[in-house]
Amino acid sequence: MTCDFNDGWLFQKEGQPGESVDLPHDAMITEVRNASCRNGVNTGFFPGGKYVYTKYWKVNPEWLEKSVRVHFEGVYQNCHVFLNEVEVGSHKYGYTPFDIDLTGKLQAGENCLRLMVDNSLEPNCRWYSGAGIYRPVQLIVEEKQHIERIRVKTLAINPAVISVDVIGDSLEAVTVSICDRSHILYEGEPGKITLQQVQLWSDETPKLYTCIAKCKTDEKRLDFGIRKLEWSAEKGLLVNEKEILLRGGCIHHDHGVLGACEFWDAEERRIRILKDAGFNAIRMAHHPASQILLSICDRLGMYVMNETFDGWYVPKTYHDYARYFDECWKDDVRSMVESAENHPSVIMYSIGNEVSETATSKGIKVCRKIQDYVHGLDDTRPVTAGINVLLNVYAHMGIGVYRDKGEYQPKPLPPGKSYHDKKSGSAFFNAMAQKLGPLMFFMSKGRHGDKACAPAGDVLDIIGLNYASSRYDEDAKKYPERMMVGSETMVADLPYNWSRVKKYPQLVGDFVWSAWDYLGEACIGDWTYHSYKGLPLLAGQGMIDITGKALASMYYMQIVWGLRKKPFIAVSPLNHADETPTKGAWQFTNAIDSWSWEGYEGVKTTVEVYAAGESVRLFLNDRLIGCRRLKKFKSSFSLVYQPGVLRAEALDTNGNVIAQHFLGTAQKETILWAEAEKKELRANGQDLCYVPIEFTDKKHCLKPYIEKRVDIAVEGCVSLAGFGSALCKTNEVFDRNHHMAYRGRCLAVLRAKNEQGKAKVSISAEGVEPVVIRLEVK
Repeated sequence: MTCDFNDGWLFQKEGQPGESVDLPHDAMITEVRNASCRNGVNTGFFPGGKYVYTKYWKVNPEWLEKSVRVHFEGVYQNCHVFLNEVEVGSHKYGYTPFDIDLTGKLQAGENCLRLMVDNSLEPNCRWYSGAGIYRPVQLIVEEKQHIERIRVKTLAINPAVISVDVIGDSLEAVTVSICDRSHILYEGEPGKITLQQVQLWSDETPKLYTCIAKCKTDEKRLDFGIRKLEWSAEKGLLVNEKEILLRGGCIHHDHGVLGACEFWDAEERRIRILKDAGFNAIRMAHHPASQILLSICDRLGMYVMNETFDGWYVPKTYHDYARYFDECWKDDVRSMVESAENHPSVIMYSIGNEVSETATSKGIKVCRKIQDYVHGLDDTRPVTAGINVLLNVYAHMGIGVYRDKGEYQPKPLPPGKSYHDKKSGSAFFNAMAQKLGPLMFFMSKGRHGDKACAPAGDVLDIIGLNYASSRYDEDAKKYPERMMVGSETMVADLPYNWSRVKKYPQLVGDFVWSAWDYLGEACIGDWTYHSYKGLPLLAGQGMIDITGKALASMYYMQIVWGLRKKPFIAVSPLNHADETPTKGAWQFTNAIDSWSWEGYEGVKTTVEVYAAGESVRLFLNDRLIGCRRLKKFKSSFSLVYQPGVLRAEALDTNGNVIAQHFLGTAQKETILWAEAEKKELRANGQDLCYVPIEFTDKKHCLKPYIEKRVDIAVEGCVSLAGFGSALCKTNEVFDRNHHMAYRGRCLAVLRAKNEQGKAKVSISAEGVEPVVIRLEVK
């Protein structure tokens, strides 16, 4: 029996009164942002803290003789677990699941489970980590002799042959059934099983089957896909004997206005939007993915590079995972592999990100040790690691390497400016990238870059190259047996990168940084306008912003991939025409798809057109603005704004029109547009309803120059889980009932309560008619 264990917890910050919360719960998102906190831009200036979670519940007397455990999907971080005031377990890493065994320790009647969570030692992460019990929790009650887990592997596909292992101590009379919904395909003993007329799993056909394992005392179910994975430098990455080119993007784990809280609906919405945008693969950066994410990728058809760590034994921030890497890495790697091995979506394991340790002989030994350990657990998937070649070059020279100022002390750093943490590792590289920009592309070439990454290339099944696509041609010739993946790249380099992915089978794909924007690493990629006041909050690096809106860079990628045939028109924001932004290295544009700028008539702007073809013509109200050759799928025009219609025509080498695209001005009248993405929710405390809110005309044409306060009031059986915008620099937070729209847009997320009934959501702003949305919670 598996029970939801998420409701009715008492949460308490250190030194503050307690409050009732339902899990998942992010303790960091409600902390007061502080410009002087040690986390700084890493977390968007959210500080850490110490927290206590307490749950009282009554135990069925029959459970005292059973196996009982609590399964935590993720607790950030350094948590100690107490049952009736006696410590029963602990866990350090904030991103791997763990179980707390309560067998034989429960008492009849009421019991108390308490978690002490310590995220006070900062900085300990390079991005927004969240804090507390931010992923779901389950209570699992079983007979003492039970099935621990099922493992399914695909052995062949023509015909389909799978192996089924049922794992547990002293199991008797074990049988398995393979089902397609209610249709039984096989019944019998576990082991090697041949299945007839089944559909194979891939990103295009994400077909799942169910394995039901039974023994005398237990029954377990597992959804799985039949998917054969092969890889070689000669043929590339093969899924079901067909070469796959990975149109990839990196994502962090937070969900914007929800903080780090992991909900099924939040993850399903994100993966669905990413897939609709053209991605067929994601890289989980830089830690293991949740079970929710992997299950959704199985169902929707999204390939996953699952990653273990941001680093190994060399710190990147003072209190990070490196301090207990030697103690914990094996358990955390095993946890990642065991939680991923039955998911057909997982096609690659990454054992580290920008691990400059690979520039040393010790680091290469560690690399081999971890890879061998992964292979011992699961030999059906290749192992990679994100190698930042330039970072390794610098590490060879002793530059950008973290050095402690004395012996490490696991206690808070001194306040004020008495301790200055010099940038090192990935943070050092990020700072260099901001200064050097496009030069970064070339600096990984040559013998120094080769020497810096060759040892890792000799060890890894597939070497991941971060910002080192300039090595592709050179390494494809010099190392014809080496497999590569662009594990982290910039969108501006995609034309070059994708042409090489198509050219070299040994180069299996490209993962842009980043597919979806995220909290922390604040303003590192954004084009920051100084008229926006406040602390940096979001990275500003996403092809899709935190509200789920695809940006111009995303459409550019679609054109380069060949998925979008029409041109795309993007306009530099006219409401900031008199400002010079601070430009981030990761975004190559701040232009947006709007020709609605009331009040900015006569203001000069730049119009960018992305297209496939030889050249492009731009018209305004049927007047030719100009004709430009396309360079790397892009051309730019300078013109003065006046209302009307922009038309872009993509031309072939003979001057024939291939395709065209229009961008028109909104009508005068402004309305507040808001629509719930679902009308019904389940009364389970977990269902979410997303409500995008925009200032538009009656035809839903966005007016991005309107940036005013929006208020929201919620009544009935839902609560406001988060409310905010995609603005990267602001002092606003996401747990208020009001927020400023950014580029004409903001987003509210509603959370179902545990009781049935009606809900009313009222949305208002000055100068427009309010909107009322009604929901039903069943």
